Amino acid sequence: MKEKTQKEKFEEAARELGTDQSDEAFEAAVNKIAHAPKLTNEQIKELARRKRDKAKD
Repeated sequence: MKEKTQKEKFEEAARELGTDQSDEAFEAAVNKIAHAPKLTNEQIKELARRKRDKAKD
């Protein structure tokens, strides 16, 4: 099985966390993370959590 790309991992983490953003904002965040250094699954989920929590404030 092919290893997931950073972008795929981030999209999956955001979906699991129920990130509620406009498509444009979500894509901007995904693209930013996709070009970041390699992150662990937990680091990606933490970034998605922070983004979600910041959007709630």
